[in-house]
Amino acid sequence: MEPKPNQYQQLLNDSKSYLKTRYDLLRLELLDKLSLILGILIAVIVALFLAFAAIAYFSVALVGWMSLYLPVWASCCILGGVFLIVFAVLWLCRQQVFVNPFIKLLSGILFREPETGKEAEDESHA
Repeated sequence: MEPKPNQYQQLLNDSKSYLKTRYDLLRLELLDKLSLILGILIAVIVALFLAFAAIAYFSVALVGWMSLYLPVWASCCILGGVFLIVFAVLWLCRQQVFVNPFIKLLSGILFREPETGKEAEDESHA
């Protein structure tokens, strides 16, 4: 049986509709993943800012306390030495402490499979 020209047109229209739907789905998945990554990035920046502020205040307080027993210059040098040691340890362990968890987090976000309606429904009943 020979297909009719109308069937070809319907097939072409269905194919266009399918491709447009796939394109829209891809854009929505990309938006979802980018918003998640940007949210995490903003949270990390805010946490780092607050941590640096706390370290600064505690450092001033510690130097003030140590200056009761030592000269101020010695207190500053001791605290500076402690910061250098902490920096050196973090620099030596940067791969395990910073890079690997960051890559694992990003790959988990970028390569996770999107939840379909059936999978989301099954998880909600569990």
